Amino acid sequence: MKTKFIILIYSILLFSNVVYSQLDTVNTEKDYLTFGIFIGKIEEGARIFTPVRLLPFGHPEALTHEFPTATQLYGSEFQTLLLLGEKCGLKLWATLSRFPQKPSPDWPYPEFEEPPLNSLMNAEIIHKLAEDSPLPGLSALAYYNNFPVCFIVDTRNLSLAERGMDRASAMGLDIKRAEFINELENSIKTFKIGSTGIIVFDK
Repeated sequence: MKTKFIILIYSILLFSNVVYSQLDTVNTEKDYLTFGIFIGKIEEGARIFTPVRLLPFGHPEALTHEFPTATQLYGSEFQTLLLLGEKCGLKLWATLSRFPQKPSPDWPYPEFEEPPLNSLMNAEIIHKLAEDSPLPGLSALAYYNNFPVCFIVDTRNLSLAERGMDRASAMGLDIKRAEFINELENSIKTFKIGSTGIIVFDK
C-alpha cells in the first residue's frame, strides 16, 4: 500500500512538472512589432520619409497615435529595413544610418521580440505586380510565422486619385492602423509561400 502511495505521489509531481514546463514555455513566447517606412512626395508635406513602429496605443512612445514615428531604429530593425529595401530596389543605408538618429544595437522593448533578421535573410522572395497589392504604394512586406514584421510603402509615383484620396496626408495614405494591418495580413494570406517570406510588389 505504501509503495502504491509513493508511486501515486511521484506520478502527480511528474505530471505537475510537465504542465508547469509547458505553461512556462507558452508564457515566455513574445510577439513581434510591425514596423516600416512610409515614403511620400515632397510637395505633400514635411514627413516625406517616415519610419514608424506600431507599438500598442497605450505605450508611452505611441501616445495613442495610429502610426507612431520611430525616432530611432533599434536592434535588428536597421538591417531588416536595409534588406527589405534592397529587395524592392531601394538603397536606404545612407538615409537610415543617420535619420532620424543613428541606429542603436540596443532593444528597449523587452516585452517584444526583435525582428527575426536571420530568418528573413533566408526567406522565400515572392514577386507580384504592383496592381496586385491591396494597399496603394505597398512595395515590400516581410512576414514571419504569418505575422507582418516589416513593410515599405512608397506613394511617390501615385496620384491622390490612385490612392482613393482627395487631399494629401502626412503618411501618403488615408487609412487607420486596424485597416492597414488587416490589408497586410490579407497580403500574406493571399500571396504567401510558407509561413515566412518577403513579398515584393514590382512596379
